[in-house]
Amino acid sequence: MKHRIAGLCCLLAGLSQSPATLSASSELPDLGDSASSYVSLQQEHDLGRLWLRQLRRQTATIELPLANQFLENLIFRLIPHSDVKLSDFEFVIVDRQELNAFAVPGGIIGINFGILLHARDEDELSAVLAHELAHLSQRHFARQIENAEKQQPVAIAALLASILLIATNNADAGFAGLVTSQAASVQSQLAYSRDWEREADRIGMKALVGAGLDPNAMPSMFQAMLHANRFNKRPPEFLLTHPVTETRVADAAGRAANYPRRPRLTSFEFDVLKNLAMMRYQLNKAEQQQHFEHQLTLEQKNSQRYAAAQIALGLIAAENNQPDQGLKTLKSVVAPWRDHPAFITLKAELLIQQQQYKQALSLLDDALIYQPQDFQLQSTRARVLVASGNFSEATTALKALSEQRPDNPHIWRKLAEAAGKNKQSILAHRANGEYLFAIGFQAKALRQMELALKSAKKAQDFQQEATISRRVRIMANSPTSFGN
Repeated sequence: MKHRIAGLCCLLAGLSQSPATLSASSELPDLGDSASSYVSLQQEHDLGRLWLRQLRRQTATIELPLANQFLENLIFRLIPHSDVKLSDFEFVIVDRQELNAFAVPGGIIGINFGILLHARDEDELSAVLAHELAHLSQRHFARQIENAEKQQPVAIAALLASILLIATNNADAGFAGLVTSQAASVQSQLAYSRDWEREADRIGMKALVGAGLDPNAMPSMFQAMLHANRFNKRPPEFLLTHPVTETRVADAAGRAANYPRRPRLTSFEFDVLKNLAMMRYQLNKAEQQQHFEHQLTLEQKNSQRYAAAQIALGLIAAENNQPDQGLKTLKSVVAPWRDHPAFITLKAELLIQQQQYKQALSLLDDALIYQPQDFQLQSTRARVLVASGNFSEATTALKALSEQRPDNPHIWRKLAEAAGKNKQSILAHRANGEYLFAIGFQAKALRQMELALKSAKKAQDFQQEATISRRVRIMANSPTSFGN
């Protein structure tokens, strides 16, 4: 089921936190240029992108347009209230069920897809993200280097390598490496960690309130984390890098009491994605149909959760290649849910299975009139074009998407496939090069870019030649490891 749902990425549309949470006073610091004297913002940006490329090389990530867009929207709601000075962010969703979220220097923010199994609403998930943004706003990574007795730059490499170990499911080794790289005792490291966690909680609470979300979501999410840990031999990854205690929960509840309660948010996207996470990690194939049919009996007919359960049943039909059954299920979905991109793209997927490509395109084009920038609709439209054999239009659509989202490796991969089938060799090689570079295969990426450059020269396409030459220089000069 997992692999098939991944194949439906156009249809419905973290590994570890960077444990850069060590040290600081309980008062907000005067950052000034002090932290930058050890790690500049540009260094953080470059290191963060290197970290992300290595993460993608070593760990499976989720490329669901609905999930990607949902995470972006949550974070961009928080950013104006977070004191983060960055303007260049990248987001990633890791294909793991453990409860976790992370922020890496340079504006890399992500979650484990499985965190949706634990968060009860968007406010609770936003509370975790607000905490992560606080780590970035206070530049805890740079301050950690500064506090480590002005170590040599190798300390940065050791720290980032330790973060990556935790991010690739070796948390014990990663945390040990982190302690060693800072040449401090375990006890003092944990004490520093608690200080920085309190600081991130305090600043994160302000961002949560500023965004109009319920401040009580932070203590309730922390409580859910403690509950998740109660019956586990090994703590969730988030708790390994963000120690949560009853005292910390009480502190968060005390801060929340200073603000008025707000109604909690649970969007249709949240309910659909939570169901998808259950299908991916908790329910085996034999259980899924029965589970969501039972859920229909528990929810008020035509409510949001009722519609989300119908979407889940439609997804199961698509998974089983039963488009007739899936379309029959979707017929009973009512407005406003039938106008949502999750419904429209699922219906288009089922129409693809019936080879009704014109009808699928018409459905998507009508929806794009009102939501022209929706990533899920755009991605699915390109998928329909590819499925119908219209590689020329598919290439045009995917090229436009790659310009909107140049950091998305999935788009580059699809563009490489479509351009290759459309016999656009320059674009196919370049897109494949961008894809390989984004997932950490620098040498293979450069080979593809060289082939693209050779084709551009042969075609005397000087504009393409100049663009590709510039990208080759950037790729070739990018570090391949934290020690470079």
